[in-house]
Amino acid sequence: MTMISDSSMTEDEALNSVGKGWEILISRLYSAKPEHVNVHQVKEKFGGLRFYVGEAPDEYHDLIDEVEEESYSTCEKCGMPGSLDDNDYWLLTLCDMHKAERAEK
Repeated sequence: MTMISDSSMTEDEALNSVGKGWEILISRLYSAKPEHVNVHQVKEKFGGLRFYVGEAPDEYHDLIDEVEEESYSTCEKCGMPGSLDDNDYWLLTLCDMHKAERAEK
């Protein structure tokens, strides 16, 4: 069984967990976060942002869902409009420029 810590992930820790392009999305979530809500994990999964919290009001969960959905149209590298890139074994949401860079590698 996995135990979840009562300590909350800081915004800086969350920002360092994903690409710079999603900083605005994470900042939006931290700005709206109720004081009593603990952030347990922030990561990229299957090309989208994942933001896991403990007990929180429904309105905050709705905002998380909205921001996670928005991540699928925001380049994780630079924040420009993007789309899911399945050019490699790892799915990422990237703008056209970062998709081209990735394809060259």
